[in-house]
Amino acid sequence: MSGGWRRAVSQISLFYKFFYGIIAIAMAILLFSSATSYLYTRNIFEQQAADAASRLVDNINTGFEDNLDQVDRIIMSMYADAESNNSKTSMREALSPEPYGSLTEQYSANQSLQAFFERMINLRSDFNSVYIYVTPVKQYSYVIYGMTKAQYDPTGEEWYRKSVEADGRTVISAPHKPFQLIYDKDVISFSRVLKGFSDNDRDNGVILIDLSMESLENIVKKAKLSETTGVLLLNEEGRMMFAGKASPHIDELQPSLLRQMSRAPNGSFDVEIAGNRYLLSYSTLEVTGWKSVTLTPYSELNKSGKSMLAVYLLLAVAALALAVLMAYLLSKKIFLPIQHLKKGIVQVKQGNFNVMLEPTTQDELGQLVFSFNGMVDTIKRLIAENYEEQFARKNAEFKYLQSQINPHFIYNTLQIVSGMAAVHKVPEIGTVTKSLAKMLRYGINMQQSTVPVRDEIENVVCYMGIQKLRFRGYFDYDLDIDEQIYSYSVVKLILQPIVENSITHGLEEKENGGRVRLSGRVDNGELRLEVYDNGIGMTPEEIERVLTSVYDPDREVARLSRSGHSIGLRNIHARIRLMYGAPYGLELDSRKNEWTRVIIRLPIRESEGTQR
Repeated sequence: MSGGWRRAVSQISLFYKFFYGIIAIAMAILLFSSATSYLYTRNIFEQQAADAASRLVDNINTGFEDNLDQVDRIIMSMYADAESNNSKTSMREALSPEPYGSLTEQYSANQSLQAFFERMINLRSDFNSVYIYVTPVKQYSYVIYGMTKAQYDPTGEEWYRKSVEADGRTVISAPHKPFQLIYDKDVISFSRVLKGFSDNDRDNGVILIDLSMESLENIVKKAKLSETTGVLLLNEEGRMMFAGKASPHIDELQPSLLRQMSRAPNGSFDVEIAGNRYLLSYSTLEVTGWKSVTLTPYSELNKSGKSMLAVYLLLAVAALALAVLMAYLLSKKIFLPIQHLKKGIVQVKQGNFNVMLEPTTQDELGQLVFSFNGMVDTIKRLIAENYEEQFARKNAEFKYLQSQINPHFIYNTLQIVSGMAAVHKVPEIGTVTKSLAKMLRYGINMQQSTVPVRDEIENVVCYMGIQKLRFRGYFDYDLDIDEQIYSYSVVKLILQPIVENSITHGLEEKENGGRVRLSGRVDNGELRLEVYDNGIGMTPEEIERVLTSVYDPDREVARLSRSGHSIGLRNIHARIRLMYGAPYGLELDSRKNEWTRVIIRLPIRESEGTQR
């Protein structure tokens, strides 16, 4: 598919390539600017949504602070009533843990509290009930909605314990069914310990004020959010306490969303709920530690952005039409001289070398016409020289064919020697000639730069067999090759030079017991070949000089290494790097007077065929 597309493009004239190229650049610029403007606009709307969430949090914080302030004022008014009441029984007697002296005192105290409750309820329409607990005998309740529970004892309740532990600070309880009432709607409670109504400094009781959920809804309304923006209120455990009318129908937020919101006190991110995308913005309420969450649908965010995008696209279409007109006129102006030059080239192609073009401009195209005229003149002069070059090339090809004859002659001669050895019953000569013939045939076939591992192993085995006959009694070899690697591909003629180094530089100086081990396997996703000898080894300094010559032959220190040992390794390493790149190549390790090991690292690649 891609090849056909490239062929189709290559057949288009340069004029239209330039023309379409300008249009493509203009379209890319216009699309980029339109998309950037759209994204910028959408970011503005997202920021506005985040600001709205922040506004909501500020309103809720302010609302709770106002409620806390009103509770504090209510408590202070109770103290004021207790101090200013000159009757025999007063607020102080009603809230003191001491029992009443008579029914008259109890009646008067109840009347005093009833008047206080009525004043407090008249302050705001969202008050639902007020409850004061001093002792099991002294419990007072004023209820707008609901019914007081019979024989209610708050001392075992969680809200009572938290109020006592707060030691004078107001405690806000999340939306819940009233603690002391039988009522089926949620309320928000403010509770606080009462002190100072008796002679000692101990707690005198607890006051509990319930506000209807209307108070929270009024706080949310003050944020002036979009009608499609949902509002959620979560407690410190992440449980949903309140959901606005526009909120999506969900019982609980996903744990992953709760974890994401727990990473910072405020922020925003994209979520998908019930198949719809929302911008979720959240912030933590300072007063309670609850989280206020807004869910703004992206359909709402994108509504204005889409209108602006339509305007941008309309402007882009107009700009594109203008760009097409300008691109066409500019292309015609530029490519008229090119068309003139093309006609001249066609004539030269047809064999007319007497054509001379007249430059129509002084710019680069005019200079190109001058160069064309010079080229045509040069071609005339080079035609005669071309015949001489052809003759020289034929001569070179002939010499190359002659060079190919000699290896084949040697190979055929070795076959004759092998036959004579069999006739005269000299098997060792036959073995050597057969091995040498195989090596020669393997070496002169240069059509392949890579071969199967099996062919490379067979070649080096032929070499080691010849050397084993040469060094009778103190040289032998072992093979440890994993069968699965035989079909893998390796660079040709990399093992024999390394084995030759091992014998020449490692084993010839040993008196006996010389051994070469050739192993191969897959290691960590790579093909690993290893040539090991138990020769004289090398010192760390010698290893460093050889490796420097192999890895960095341009350094001056490379000339200090043993030429025969390092040049072959360097050439093999360079061929591997040229074929496969880093990190493949050679590694060297040795211990003086003990052993030397050369490791070849190659990628795992299946061979396309076996050389024969």
